[in-house]
Amino acid sequence: MRIALISDTHDNIDNILKATREFNERRADIVIHAGDYVSPISVESFMGVKLIGIIGNNDTDVPGLTSAFNKIGGELKGEIFESQYDGLNFAVYHGTNFNKKELLIKSAKYDVFICGHTHRTLSTTFGKTMVINPGTANGWFLGYKATAAIFDTTDRHIEFINL
Repeated sequence: MRIALISDTHDNIDNILKATREFNERRADIVIHAGDYVSPISVESFMGVKLIGIIGNNDTDVPGLTSAFNKIGGELKGEIFESQYDGLNFAVYHGTNFNKKELLIKSAKYDVFICGHTHRTLSTTFGKTMVINPGTANGWFLGYKATAAIFDTTDRHIEFINL
């Protein structure tokens, strides 16, 4: 299974559209967003992909975001999302609270932990848990490049994509 990962889009519609094209070209089965869409129009820009997401610290219009997710047939899961794909236990948390993030990672409950918030790409392992941050799809904050990622559950390979 190919899972597209994106975070911290911050209303950058152009980069969201670039990312969705990349995800479709690379045949991603689902797209997981680790929070900070900011406004409902960002969510609506993911039309055409199966979007699953969580709330980030800049996502204050939860009713509007929920409505936008419903409009595109996506799923907004709240602050933390846990699921299983191809036998791997996943957790997604934006990462706003560093201590909470560390506790989740160190719990050893997850094979894959996806976060955002720092706007920096990351692929590392803590114990059995692979920790992935796709970076920021917005690309302007503190000079970071716009990025997203594709995770393959078969070989556990992560590929970062420049948008």
